[in-house]
Amino acid sequence: MKSKFLPSLPRLLSSILLTGMLYTLPAPAAHANIFNDLYRGVEQFSELPDQMNDLQDSYQQTVNELKQTKDELGQTIDELDETQNQLEAYRSENSLLQKQNQQLTVMIDELRDERAARESYIRRLKTTALTGLGLIAGYFVLVRLIRLFMRNRSRRGDRLL
Repeated sequence: MKSKFLPSLPRLLSSILLTGMLYTLPAPAAHANIFNDLYRGVEQFSELPDQMNDLQDSYQQTVNELKQTKDELGQTIDELDETQNQLEAYRSENSLLQKQNQQLTVMIDELRDERAARESYIRRLKTTALTGLGLIAGYFVLVRLIRLFMRNRSRRGDRLL
């Protein structure tokens, strides 16, 4: 036995659905004219696909922006990794240069010490040479003075006799 309500069930469901949708839509200010309200409700219901399309477009645009931001973030991460690698290379190069700088400083100190020792040796050599020349010159002057003194004395001695 078939039910009486079965053939009219689709109409009943669609009218319930339409009524429910009209109540869920934002209601404008109350008006005395029910037909205008019903017309506006149907009009707003017919605008739902356009709003849905706008939402889909907005969603797609947001997805695209998210993808673009994700790509930019990936590039930024790659650049950060590259920068970190460069920083490590600079640090290792800096430590190598510091070691070389220390070696050069030690070498410069050694060269300064050698130069000071050489200059001291040259000063002593000059002093020794000048002293030797002074002694030789003094010897000759002293010998000449002694000869002169002795000659003068011998002449005086000759006169006394």
